[in-house]
Amino acid sequence: MNGRPADAVAAERALAGIPGFGHAQIEIQLSDGPTNASYRVAHEGRHFVLRLDKPGAASLGLNRHNEERVTRVVAAAGLALEPLYFDPEAGLYLRRFLPGRSWTGADLACPENLSRLARRLRTLHSLPPVGEAFDPLAAAERYDGQLASAESRSILERARLQAQAIGADSSPPVLCHNDLVCQNILESDDLMLIDWEYAAVGDPFFDLAVIVQHHDVAPAPAELLLRAYLQDSFSADAVTRLQRQCSFYQSLLQLWTLRVQP
Repeated sequence: MNGRPADAVAAERALAGIPGFGHAQIEIQLSDGPTNASYRVAHEGRHFVLRLDKPGAASLGLNRHNEERVTRVVAAAGLALEPLYFDPEAGLYLRRFLPGRSWTGADLACPENLSRLARRLRTLHSLPPVGEAFDPLAAAERYDGQLASAESRSILERARLQAQAIGADSSPPVLCHNDLVCQNILESDDLMLIDWEYAAVGDPFFDLAVIVQHHDVAPAPAELLLRAYLQDSFSADAVTRLQRQCSFYQSLLQLWTLRVQP
């Protein structure tokens, strides 16, 4: 393996330690993010995805034990794939490769897609609230504490005001994905949700806000998504609640982006 990139060598060593995968081959790197890198693996005529943590994953608040527990629950509900191997201590995760394509912002402009996504969210939010609780403001405070800059402190102060505005409007806590960006929405045989590393029990409107705010969804399709999700419970107050969560999410995203910058 001389001359191979260090991350590829680490991935091959990790794969060799997984029972039954000693002769598997890493084909390509699928992603290289701030918390982990993932690879497509070939083994006995089938394909798999190996995810390998980076050293900074825990400092961003990720709890792999929590993720494993949640992933198994959502997999049983048909929202995700069952892990084949999960070692939280080593930062290793292996699942079957799922062919398909990740959504783009254009998919969020289609009313039928918004209805499909709303149905998936309703299923997710109806599952048992397993795992740890997610406190978005605590996450913002953690990022600011690690950054310790005037810019981050200014964003945090804004986030605190936005959290106060949400206040009593918070919904009863449910199991949430908390990172429903388009790349985590996979169009396959069915609509599947992937990458559950931020999943935890929290406010369902935060899940909706990630979809809307992260992709700058226009007001009309955002309302369609909200109507499809809430059905007969839709109201003007719900629109306001979503807008408040969107404002807070934007501040949290700014802090996270500053935190993961090289």
